[in-house]
Amino acid sequence: MSARSWTVEIPAPAPWLNANQRTDLRAQTPQRRAWRDAAHVWAQAARLPGLGRAHLIATLHFTDRRRRDTHNYYPTIKACVDGLIDYGLLPDDSAQYLTGPDLRLGEPIVSTKGKPHVGKLVIVIREVA
Repeated sequence: MSARSWTVEIPAPAPWLNANQRTDLRAQTPQRRAWRDAAHVWAQAARLPGLGRAHLIATLHFTDRRRRDTHNYYPTIKACVDGLIDYGLLPDDSAQYLTGPDLRLGEPIVSTKGKPHVGKLVIVIREVA
């Protein structure tokens, strides 16, 4: 029997959070909240079940082909994981319940005209027995 899996696509609701940013963490609060809330909303839309354990793979899709250090975007992923926990995907995000998230850089996507924040985050959730 294979493990169940789900995919959640989160269009960028705010600028990407990057570990190299030199801004005050409090100044980033609205952006973190936007990503966290977006993950919660998209988890609801996908009707994700509550799980005991899961492995997450997060793929970042930007609208250009610039070189990026994918791991620097961990603050964005962390905000989304918190949103998934708020939703009820897992009891919490400790290693007891969560493996990963593993970060990947995906293929560029077409820019959406008129959108201030571009790109999307795709999270694959795999149930762990």
